[in-house]
Amino acid sequence: MLELKRSTVSVAEGIRQNLDNQKKVLHPVFLLHNAVGDGRQRHGGTAVRHNRDREKYYPAWKEDSTVENPLDRALLQLCGKARFLELVHDFIVFDAGTKKVCRHNQYFGVRASQEHVKRREGGIIWHTQGSGKSLTMVWLTKWIREHVNDARVLIVTDRMELDEQIEKVSWA
Repeated sequence: MLELKRSTVSVAEGIRQNLDNQKKVLHPVFLLHNAVGDGRQRHGGTAVRHNRDREKYYPAWKEDSTVENPLDRALLQLCGKARFLELVHDFIVFDAGTKKVCRHNQYFGVRASQEHVKRREGGIIWHTQGSGKSLTMVWLTKWIREHVNDARVLIVTDRMELDEQIEKVSWA
């Protein structure tokens, strides 16, 4: 589902309207996982009905572009055929039953890592707290297992909390 609001409607209002549409009166399966476009390319794949800080789950997609029109840019960057299919196939997971789609930093980090893996080179992705390290590892692991013959992936964490967090994620 793609929802485009007038420029006079705030992002917060667009998100609130989307979440209101998820009520049981409307078809909940269709509306549960959605996207919001506001010219700043907000997107989301997480059902966040009860979270007070809901806007953070609809991050802006940040990517350089020569396209000046914000709507055209958003549609090309997120809904161009190749990118859209790649996002659906490679960058959606279910985290403890909640559908999540990557943020721009995760997408470009995984894509850069894929190139390093193809060349059999190492590398580091630096993440801040709360930036999605676990999901980035899951998306990269999924790609490695699909594209590298006889691949084995070992994820080493420094906290039990991270182990449990990663174990709850499914890419089915």
